[in-house]
Formats: sequence, C-alpha cells, structure tokens
Amino acid sequence: MSEASELLDDVDALRRKARRDGRGNAFPLLLFGALILVAPLCYRENDPPPPGKWALVDKGPFPLFGSGMFSDLRYPSLVGWYWVLAIVVGLAATVWWYRRRAQQVGLEIDTRKQLGVVGAAVAGFLLGVPLLTSFVDTPTTLYSTPEINLPILFGAGLLSALVLYWSLRPHRTAGPRAAGLFVGLFLASTAFAALGIYLRFGFAALLVIAMAVLTLAWLERSLLVAVVGIQFAAAALLVNLGVLASWNADHRIVVLGSLALPALILIVGGVLAAVTERAGRR
Repeated sequence: MSEASELLDDVDALRRKARRDGRGNAFPLLLFGALILVAPLCYRENDPPPPGKWALVDKGPFPLFGSGMFSDLRYPSLVGWYWVLAIVVGLAATVWWYRRRAQQVGLEIDTRKQLGVVGAAVAGFLLGVPLLTSFVDTPTTLYSTPEINLPILFGAGLLSALVLYWSLRPHRTAGPRAAGLFVGLFLASTAFAALGIYLRFGFAALLVIAMAVLTLAWLERSLLVAVVGIQFAAAALLVNLGVLASWNADHRIVVLGSLALPALILIVGGVLAAVTERAGRR
C-alpha cells in the first residue's frame, strides 16, 4: 500500500511539474495589455459641423466594438476594426506562442477550447444582439425590460455551463461530446447576446478578452491568471458601464482614462507571470 501511495504521489508531482513547465501565460497577458493601450490612438474627434447643419451619426460596422460612447468620431470604422483585429491577432499570437512552447517543453495546451469560448462571445456580441432583438417582441426594448432580458442572460449562461461541463467529462464519446459542445456554445452565445444589450459604451471587446484570459487560466490551472482574469473582467465591466470614464477631455484622453486600469491589470499580471515562469525554470 505504501509503494502504491508513493507511486501516485510521484505521478501527481510529475503532472504538476509538466503543467508548470508548459505554462507560458506571460506573453498573451502582456500582448493583450499592449493592444488595449494602443486603442486610444484610433479615437480621433471629428470636426464640428457648420452652424445650422447636422452631422450623420456613424456607429461603424461593429457598434459594440466601436463608437458607443461617442457620436462624433472621425473614423468609427477604424475603431471597430481595430478591436476586432486586436482580438484576432491576440488569439492567433497566443496559439502560435503555445505551439512554439510545445516544441520546447514537449507539452502542448489545447487552445481550441479558448477559441471556442471567444468565438461564442464574439458571435453573441456581433450577431446575437440584433438577432435577439428581432426575435424577442417587447413594447419598448430589451434594454428597458430587464424582466425579459435578465432571465435570458442568466438562464442561458447557467444552462451553457451545465451542458459544457457535461460534454467535457472524460468518459464522453465523440458524438455526444460534439453535440454537447455545439449546444453549450450556442447557449453561451445567447447569454453574451443578452449581456450585449447593456453594453452601450463600445468596449465589449474587453469582455471578449476577459473570457480569453479566464479560459487560459482554466486550461493552465493557473491561480495567478485566474486572479488576473477576474480583476480584468471586473474592470472591463466597469468600463462598459461608464464608471471609469471622464468626459471633459479629448476623446483619446477619455478612452485612455477608461482603458488604463484594465490594461495595467494585464501588464502587471504578465510581468508577475514572467517572473514566476523564470523562477520555475531555475
């Protein structure tokens, strides 16, 4: 019995060491933090219209990733496309980074789960919001009828978590697993669509990045990244509620003031992760 117990302890120790050696979360944290800090450069204020004339309000191609808090941006399409490309570039670089690390340490993290969660968030925000608005018939809007929208948000979110947990159990066969993942991600997109109803300030991309960080924490079983992800998600929610905004300034200053805290959380977390990874290799 003693030898069996020691063998199990050795296996657990090797598993923890392999998981620790495979961690490389400093790079994606620092990258996403830097991409967030660059975003304010896109928010240039438009010239005021001539006296007696009205300027058309252009929300850009992605309203939840665009000029929600401003009606007079000079390049609203640039803002929307920047956030979309920041997500795509950040995820692509993360996948490349972990595949590169897999060649070095011989252990690869399955980033497909992260891509699935982020894809559900993006689909919910960009496609689900208009679809949900068109499908649900209300006297006013879903924004002003929380008694309808909140049950959709929390109900779909809870069901998504339960279905995904069921489908990811080790003993699931390929067919039920695939069906469960499809249903779970669809429900997750519905929950994100209901959440997107309330995101009027144009910073929904921050919540997409928050989901990427939290999923990464789960994949790596990293307490540090989990703490960073929770703090970042809270800051992202405050930004999307307009709590961190100061309106009496140039647009770029306003956006920088809103994004500084979320970006700082990721950068500090990335630095701490880099120090931890370096110490673990010694």
